[in-house]
Amino acid sequence: MTRIFLIAVSLIFALAAAGNALAAAERRVALVIGNNDYQNVTKLEKAVNDANAVARELKKIGFEVMAYNNVGQKKMNLAVNEFVQKISGGGVGVFFFAGHGLQVNNQNFLVPVDMDSPRSENDLADQAVSVLAIQDKIADAKAKFTLLVLDACRDNPLPKKSGTRSIGATRGLAPPQAPNGQVVLYSAGANQQALDKLGDNDNNPNGLFTREFLPSITQPGISATDAMRRVRSTVTQKAKSVGHDQQPALYEQTDGDFYFVAGQAPAGASTATTVVQTVDPKAVELAFWDSIKNSNTPDDFSDYLSKYPDGQFSALAKRRLTATSQTVTRGGDSAAAPAPAQLALSSQPRPAAETAPSIASKIEELGKMASLKVSDMRATKRDNLLRIQVEITNTSSSNQQLYYRFKWLDRDGFSVWDDEPWKPLLVYGLQKQLINVVGPTFKATDFRLILQSPNNISN
Repeated sequence: MTRIFLIAVSLIFALAAAGNALAAAERRVALVIGNNDYQNVTKLEKAVNDANAVARELKKIGFEVMAYNNVGQKKMNLAVNEFVQKISGGGVGVFFFAGHGLQVNNQNFLVPVDMDSPRSENDLADQAVSVLAIQDKIADAKAKFTLLVLDACRDNPLPKKSGTRSIGATRGLAPPQAPNGQVVLYSAGANQQALDKLGDNDNNPNGLFTREFLPSITQPGISATDAMRRVRSTVTQKAKSVGHDQQPALYEQTDGDFYFVAGQAPAGASTATTVVQTVDPKAVELAFWDSIKNSNTPDDFSDYLSKYPDGQFSALAKRRLTATSQTVTRGGDSAAAPAPAQLALSSQPRPAAETAPSIASKIEELGKMASLKVSDMRATKRDNLLRIQVEITNTSSSNQQLYYRFKWLDRDGFSVWDDEPWKPLLVYGLQKQLINVVGPTFKATDFRLILQSPNNISN
């Protein structure tokens, strides 16, 4: 008993010591660049305003913001390198660029203010900043999640129209090859111009895309990808209202959802998740069937039929029951049949057919927590990966530090992934925080959430 206590105390101190390092590894950093004052190509009117507005909003929601206006190529590259360094090893990053953008040989380039008037594609490649190079640097740094927002045109830009953003004699930005963990959003679709204004009487200091983008990053409980889809929809509709085609393009290559602001989604917001207590019975049935469909044991199919007499596979189960029973009869006494497989998503005894997994069955607490509790848990499967959202509520008036990690299991309750490192979460007094994760492998059909709060354990 004494040894167990000492181990627990050691773990608590180890977790507390690691807390600052883990928090630093997951810090949120934004690089925001706005270029108006181009020296040798067409100047812009609102790119700096857009960048400044985005920088202000990101600061309000807790980002460390690196903001630059009217910068040349060298300074842009140095800023990108510093940004990548800050989000390396599991950080979260947002890169926002407002200015001119061009494509050369199916590669995208952002234009610094000191670029000479382009005479050839080689001039652009030598003097501009490569989007692909930025993405590669981020991928090599192993950032947890990165959103790249490029407010630049994707059209055939010469001759240039008044009130739009484009230059040069080549096509605009091309579809990116987004590495894993990155989302890329363009302010306009292929061969389209991004509007700075909706008409001669439009005095809004921001361009159309940015004025729609700003509200999306301040709404609690809305994932980054859902927010970007909303931006695309509203920009498209408003551009059409003045007879212009501008449809922002979204390219996503990420396994999970990022939330600018954690919290409960607004009423009426769409959600693709299912409450754990009401897990889709068809999904549970399918998992059960998958676990027995290759069995040679009659009892397995009898168990299925007893739970799902009118199930999706009841006819097939009856035929398999008859076939396996005949095999056992013809073979006489044989080696003991394997034990029936357990229900997927639970390593506990099988519940009744109408009972779904409970929140308590998914949680392991290292010590009973006094003030923190899991107030909601949701799970769904998308792109063949398990996606989990957990709401943590702090019932005390003081801030509470929580550490958590997930144990990923198959349908038989066996581990399918290495133990994760502990992750810190600060839950403010009388507030709620969300944990959003995606299963690391399609083999993970079940999970356990392990919680530890060193300063919040009841006696």
